[in-house]
Amino acid sequence: MGVVRGRLAPSYPAGLGAFGVYLRGYHGALAEWMGAAARRRLPLADRYALLHWHNQVYPREVLGLVDMVALENGELGPLLSPGTLRGLEDECVTDVKLLEEHTERAPRISQEFGERMAHCCLGGLAEFLQSFQQRVERFHENPGVRELPPDTYISRTISLVNCGPPLRALAERLARVGPPESEPAREAAASALDRVIRLCHRILTDLLFQELQPHFSKLMRRKWLSSSEALDGIVGTLGAKALALRRMQDEPYQALVAELHRRALVEYVRPLFRGRLRCGSARTRSRVAGRLREDAAQLERLFRRLESQASWLDAVVPRLAEVLRLEDTPSIQMEVGVLVRDYPDIRQKHVATLLDIRGLRHTAARQEILAVTRDLELCEVAALSPPRDRAFFADIPVPRPPICLSLPLFLGRLTLSRLACLPWPRPPAPSPLRRPQARR
Repeated sequence: MGVVRGRLAPSYPAGLGAFGVYLRGYHGALAEWMGAAARRRLPLADRYALLHWHNQVYPREVLGLVDMVALENGELGPLLSPGTLRGLEDECVTDVKLLEEHTERAPRISQEFGERMAHCCLGGLAEFLQSFQQRVERFHENPGVRELPPDTYISRTISLVNCGPPLRALAERLARVGPPESEPAREAAASALDRVIRLCHRILTDLLFQELQPHFSKLMRRKWLSSSEALDGIVGTLGAKALALRRMQDEPYQALVAELHRRALVEYVRPLFRGRLRCGSARTRSRVAGRLREDAAQLERLFRRLESQASWLDAVVPRLAEVLRLEDTPSIQMEVGVLVRDYPDIRQKHVATLLDIRGLRHTAARQEILAVTRDLELCEVAALSPPRDRAFFADIPVPRPPICLSLPLFLGRLTLSRLACLPWPRPPAPSPLRRPQARR
């Protein structure tokens, strides 16, 4: 194809697209050859090579030699049909099961032989999984792969994730049969699989929330109080996309849907803490709290339908709604205390922002409520950060509070109660330097 591009294609008129014709012919012939090869009984390494070519469209080594834009844009289609692809994957899984047969038969000969067999197999598996991890990373880094149709890209990413559970189970079993020195190989295998699954989960989550962002941007505004349009869009999109995600194996699916649950509530709450709403009256606070509770119930029903096990998230929005709705200080203090207990990464700045939203500023009641979280800020031992999958408020920034300036004495005509908290003034722009005038 490099020769065709450099020597043959320029002989044709540009409008004919001669290189594209040759490229499609080359691609079709290669796909036909690969399909025929896949129907033969191939060694395991050759089957993995075919799967690699199919999933990479073309390996990076080939794309580096010839800049095939049509290949990078995914215009030529897959190299293997879905049935052939599935058959190759099934044969690879069968070979893994044959490997298990070896590890089952060897201990029947002797315990020492069984341990040696398991140790050898586990070492080879760990090396393969580290190579597999690198291939997955290169797959996602390839700009051409990112430009595939979204459904194709998601399907391939799910296929990569689904490799994890059976390979992890095999590694664990080999480690149990093998000698104690097999533990480093088991850890290396588990680490490679963890990195693959985390990367694929992050890719899938980011793709989904890019699509959801226009709906989240409509939350916590005046129209949101009287219209369910934004939340309906969020729930509808999440529910529809989850159908594709259910093709994932159960263990990684549970981890992914738990992260989607956490991320959805973080993105839902984030605009509230940006201060989009101001609830100066009890009636407005009641309306906002009611809407928060309704949305929380709808999101809870959605993620229950998606089989999320992250039920610890269901209470966060109703708790915030109660902080806004309640009127007496002891009740608000109690609700803040429950928030601190259930979500230990909440900070005083988050509670202060909630009090700002409800119009509770510069009062003794405000200080009493903030005192509940003050000990959390002062004692590092009590404020140990929760694990990543249980973090919530750590991902929610809040606006910086205004800074109170001490005003000069010549403004003393104003009473202290009327002095405003002002943001830092911007320094004046530097004036252009003037040349010193020469003395006459």
